[in-house]
Amino acid sequence: SVSGVQAERFTGPINSFTLTASGSGRFYGVALDGTQGVSVDNFSSRGSAGYFLANIPEETMRQFAQVRPYDLIVIHYGLNVANAKQTNYSGFNNQIGKAIRKMKACYPNASILVVSISDRDQRGSDGQLHTMRGVTELRDYQRKLANDEHIAFWNLYDAMGGDGAMARMKENKQANLDYTHINFAGGKH
Repeated sequence: SVSGVQAERFTGPINSFTLTASGSGRFYGVALDGTQGVSVDNFSSRGSAGYFLANIPEETMRQFAQVRPYDLIVIHYGLNVANAKQTNYSGFNNQIGKAIRKMKACYPNASILVVSISDRDQRGSDGQLHTMRGVTELRDYQRKLANDEHIAFWNLYDAMGGDGAMARMKENKQANLDYTHINFAGGKH
């Protein structure tokens, strides 16, 4: 039985590999980095609010830090949190704040950046597409979280163009029909 964060280093070209896991436990991923350039680890979970980050055991995170010492940690959650009926996101800030404080303790030399929620549009009573209520409120809570934790903040919502940006991006074939997710062209833009 293997426990803890495991790391194996190989040199030379690798054309394929097989990883077999059995039993119970958590599997966080595999890093297949080269020796040059920028490496990106992505703790993504589709449809997630990011709360799982606070539940990673501190010892596990410290072991990650030994194997993968990060220079920059980007926290970008919220698109699946925002909704038209909610304007108070203090609970979200509390959960993500726990994760940020754990990361600060385990990665004391890493910079941390909170990227705000992007635009998400819905049809208003006027029949036009506008930013969904809750998006700008969550963005403001995320800004407050970054300020309270003394970490960097980047306002993706404003960088996209603010109110109705997703509808405009959709018209330019840079976003999907759901007025929520950008596509590859939108990401490039």
